[in-house]
Amino acid sequence: MTLKPWKDYLGPTLFCDRDDARVKECSCGISRHCRTEQEKAQAVFSFVRDEIAYRFDYPWRRASETLLRRSGNCFNKANLQIALLRALGVEAGYAVCLITKEVFRPILPPEIFEMVSDPTIHVYCAVNISGRWTSCDATIDQRLFDAVYSSREHWRHDRWDATTDLRLDPVFVVEEQGVYANIDLCLGSPVKFWTDELLAKANGYLDFLTQPSGKGTR
Repeated sequence: MTLKPWKDYLGPTLFCDRDDARVKECSCGISRHCRTEQEKAQAVFSFVRDEIAYRFDYPWRRASETLLRRSGNCFNKANLQIALLRALGVEAGYAVCLITKEVFRPILPPEIFEMVSDPTIHVYCAVNISGRWTSCDATIDQRLFDAVYSSREHWRHDRWDATTDLRLDPVFVVEEQGVYANIDLCLGSPVKFWTDELLAKANGYLDFLTQPSGKGTR
């Protein structure tokens, strides 16, 4: 896919509010000891992956909202990661793909899992360092990985070195759809089935799974 001009991958959008005061303050704090773009990208990745808990949510959260809530789904976490990177002057975009819904089987109640489209959309961050686009999927936090995914095949929780792609195992990927500078139309679209009640139920299930007593029950 032909990428848009570099400036599009640095600018704000409606949902990627990189100029929000909280986003700018957070980005500066995260990167205060960083000297290079690579170090900045690594610091932002680590923060978003493990300090922003994975939770089911609506996709239309602004990056500043996700930062304030300290939780979000793949859309929310990728959007925040991109906003933090752009606030630091590092080019970042939305990598979009279709994945098998089996990814969600371990973390959703069966009745909600059945509602998920197959395949379903997954969004993660890609960053341009030294002219090379690299995937850095920060979706699954350490706590959720340890509780649910660590014992399953095709899952890893590696440290990202900012030079190699880190993303879902290909076994789960149906189709890669490219890297985009702006996916506001997607983020702002009506959700297919999520309601406040279903989100509360799904996140209650996640809370149960990530408690010591819940680990390994599914």
